[in-house]
Amino acid sequence: MPTTVVATKPTPRRLMERLTTLPNKVHKGDSKAFTARLRRPYYRLTDEQCLAVERLAGDSDVLLLDGRVQVTWGDADGGKALMPLARPL
Repeated sequence: MPTTVVATKPTPRRLMERLTTLPNKVHKGDSKAFTARLRRPYYRLTDEQCLAVERLAGDSDVLLLDGRVQVTWGDADGGKALMPLARPL
């Protein structure tokens, strides 16, 4: 029986309370290399949640989820998503 891969998970509960800013964490260079750092599954975001994440991040490209996982955000899988990094910046 084939295994179904979940590409996108629901938004984590109390998301904004679980995110921490990481000042001055800016991706520089090749966008393909940055994309290669992403790890599935992604977490779905509404447009409003994505704007709130962007406001919280300020000038940084990544945030910290639950004090341990670096995440970025953007367009993915036909919508907005919070995307964990397999390797931190």
